Amino acid sequence: SYGKLASQTKALASLDEGISSPYFHTREFSFTLANDVYCRYLCFKTAEQLKTTLVDRCPFKIDIGAVYNIAPDRHNSAEKKAFVPLQKEMVFDIDMDAYDDVRTCCTGAQVCQKCWSYLNVAAKLLTDMLRDDFDMTNCLWVFSGRRGVHCWICDPEARNMNNEMRTAVTKYFDIGTGNENSGKLTLSTPLHPALKKAYRFLEPYFEQIVVEEQNLLAEANH
Repeated sequence: SYGKLASQTKALASLDEGISSPYFHTREFSFTLANDVYCRYLCFKTAEQLKTTLVDRCPFKIDIGAVYNIAPDRHNSAEKKAFVPLQKEMVFDIDMDAYDDVRTCCTGAQVCQKCWSYLNVAAKLLTDMLRDDFDMTNCLWVFSGRRGVHCWICDPEARNMNNEMRTAVTKYFDIGTGNENSGKLTLSTPLHPALKKAYRFLEPYFEQIVVEEQNLLAEANH
């Protein structure tokens, strides 16, 4: 059970001096180094140890993984079935190139102040829907480092979701965009209540972003 695994995690972590939080020490970090060298199952006892390792190894990319029942760097010494993830934040990834069809300023991974408005509104809408429809309020929005933003949902209910539950939440936010060849929306009326609420939320931003900033309705853009 989760309670038993959590107790084991706490007991194991308490054996190591300098650990301020068992969740920090049992959290997996992954580094991508120069020449695409990928290092998994890294973990740290203290923030100072993490800082020292970052300065020493200078990773090009850092991935933050799940919290396990034992320290990730001990995974080879434990039986495969005994090394299991306890929890992981739910993360939504919004990429800027997904808006290429409705922006006239940039393309691909390029981002400017104008097209950033799309990400800003998307973040506001997703935050509101997570709060109103799923009672999730602990949402951390961060720049992905290249072409978009990530939303880390840190509520206990989100961290403890299994894959099926995460898929169900994701599908709830999927409005359906046809297939890869059609490129057409498959919306139908009457709208689902969630979509209707999203429409009302987004409508006030249409003129500012689509008409004025992107000038998407200009004749030259048809």
